[in-house]
This record gives sequence, C-alpha cells and structure tokens, in this order.
Amino acid sequence: MKALEWSNIKEMKVKEMPEPVLMPGWVLLRVAFTGICGSELSAYVGQNELRKPPSVMGHEFSGTVIKAASPEDGYLVGKNVTVNPLVTCGKCRFCRRGDRQLCPERKIIGVNYPGSFAEFVAVPALSCYLTDDLLLGSLTEPLATAFHAVRKSLVEPGDRVLVIGAGTIGLMATAVLKLFGASFVAVSETNQHRLEWSREWGADRLIDPTAPKKSTGNSEEKYDVVIDAVGLKATRKFAINSADSGGKVMFVGLHEPDADVPGNLVVRNEVSISGSFCYTDDDYRRCASLINSGFLSSHRNWYDVRNLERGNESFMEQLKPDAPFSKIILSSEA
Repeated sequence: MKALEWSNIKEMKVKEMPEPVLMPGWVLLRVAFTGICGSELSAYVGQNELRKPPSVMGHEFSGTVIKAASPEDGYLVGKNVTVNPLVTCGKCRFCRRGDRQLCPERKIIGVNYPGSFAEFVAVPALSCYLTDDLLLGSLTEPLATAFHAVRKSLVEPGDRVLVIGAGTIGLMATAVLKLFGASFVAVSETNQHRLEWSREWGADRLIDPTAPKKSTGNSEEKYDVVIDAVGLKATRKFAINSADSGGKVMFVGLHEPDADVPGNLVVRNEVSISGSFCYTDDDYRRCASLINSGFLSSHRNWYDVRNLERGNESFMEQLKPDAPFSKIILSSEA
C-alpha cells in the first residue's frame, strides 16, 4: 500500500509499505480523507515530544471498512465511518466513565500505531462511527476537540468569548460557542486568510494582534471565557490577560510545553485556568451526529483537498505565516 512516511525533520515521502495486520476486535479501513493537524505540524519540525520519525502520522480521518478481524464486527464491512483515534485499556476508572482521553495507558492511532496518511489503516471496531459524508466525516475529530474545549469552558448563554487562533480548532470552537449560546465571539489571529474565514464561522469581531491598536478595536477588552487554540507562551499569557475578573481560560493548543503565567493576576482576579485534551466518547458521538445533521455543510472553502503525494509540500505550506488554508486534507484517491 502507499503511505506518507515522516522520515525525518521536515522530510516526508510516499513509499510502499505492508498492509496493516488486524488484531482481534479491529477492522481495516480504506482511507478516504485525512486532515493535517497542528500537532502533526509541530512534530514535523521536531517540536512534539510524543511523535518521533520514522512513522506514518494521521489521526483525523474517514474511510470505508473493508475487512473485520472478528465475526461480530462483520456488520461494519462496507460502511463509511469516522474513527475516534484513541486506543485505551477500557478498564481503568477513566475509561469506565467515558473519559478515555485520560486513560494512563492511552495510545493514539497516528502516534503509537500507524496512522491514516496511507491507503489503509487498522482501527478498533468500537471506535468507528457511521458518517454520511466521507469528506466532512474526516473533520469529526477536530470538531470533537473543539466541542470538548467549549463544553469544559462552562460557557453560558450571553457570555462574551475570545478565541485565540483561527486554525481548524479555533474556527470550529467559534461555531460551537454560538451553538452553546455565546452572545459575542471575538477571534484573534495573525494570518489574514484565517482571520477572514472566522467571520464566516460566526465571529463578531476580528482581531489582528500585530496591527495598530486603533484598527483592532478595544484591545484591552475583557472576556468571560477565553479559549487559546494555539498553545504558545505568548498566546497563553494573552489569554489570561484577556480574561475578565472571575473569567475562565481554556488551554487547548499544544505548540509549546510551557506557559508564562501572570500568577498574581490569576489570584487577584480569580481567573480559572483549565486544560482540554481530545474529547470524551460522548463528545465524539455528538460531533459525528452534528456533522451528519449538516452542522459543517456550509463551510467548504476554508480547506483544500490534495493527493497524498503532495503531503510534504502541504506540511511546508501550513507552516508559513500566510498559509492560505486553515486545513489541508489529504487523500490517496484525490
């Protein structure tokens, strides 16, 4: 099978690899579409401690089930699915309550197992969710990540919210915040293409933090909830400084491991800071249903679909400050 192997820092190429071997309870997918995630971009340049080359990345994907290892999973053969890439023990207290993202034995397809930047990928049958649209179905994983962050932020109807970053998670968080009743959502982003996309996703104010203050509105405005979908020291500090007294800050971006926290401000203003990683099983189920109901159908021009052979080129493009798309989706059949 063809697979896009990440062989070294800033090096990827398509090569022939053996077809995945199925374990009991797993199924084989013919991959339809796979999105490039920000965490994979960090890995590509050597800034992600979880991923090491050589490997096949890819964890935001959809496909068609073509084989099942166990007879009881045969009903999935021929079905179009999206896949929760978390692989966990299923026995610990976190797994038993549905919080598999917190399992101490957690592994991830595309990190610990070969991923979906390939023609075929092996996945647990229980992680498959039916999807009506294979292209939009590949966006279930990032939507679930955004949904989980918004839900954990405890945003309430009427809240004013700032989203930092208009990549995939930031855009989706903007739409989900409106779904949860936020009355006003501002989006801060340095990439002008992505900043403009955020307007279509429901942003009420666009903020370019690099522009003169007079052209960005009131840069000192405070918010009830702030979601940092970037994950740099600078954006985490900006998030805390932007929170109103008693406000809530949600860290979801993962680009740098440390944060420069203005501790006294947090204490005096009683700012709550939380982290959000991946999603619960219920978050994923809800987002698969949202996509099947048409939640993302009107948002089509913010991403680009390309052949797997353009993988290295696409990774390099997404690293540029002026990258034209918030998401690039790869397909072996494009």
